[in-house]
Amino acid sequence: MSVSYFVRYTGKAEDPEGFKAHYRGAHSEIMKQYPRIRACRLHCPVEWHDPVPVNKDQIFMLAELIFDSLEDLNFSLQSEARMRSRADFNNFPKLQDGYIVHVATQTETLFDFRQTS
Repeated sequence: MSVSYFVRYTGKAEDPEGFKAHYRGAHSEIMKQYPRIRACRLHCPVEWHDPVPVNKDQIFMLAELIFDSLEDLNFSLQSEARMRSRADFNNFPKLQDGYIVHVATQTETLFDFRQTS
């Protein structure tokens, strides 16, 4: 099992492509310096159709930082790199009518057809 730290961005960015470009570029370069981080995934919504009625989330973007353990996540969150990434948020194009939430989860893979035995 691993631990994922999700940062969920809602609302609209003044410059959506600029926001994503900053995240993919300068911001991810800072996050690469987090001690013990294993990976970072960026999830951007796509238009999808489900025949079953569901409540669609209104996210702008979802970032997932992956660690091997809760101890690794907590160690990383105390790092200087974490403080630099937090300060870097002031360099992003502004989000309007939205908010940002953070959540840490333990991740258990129930099945993965891509893995071979």
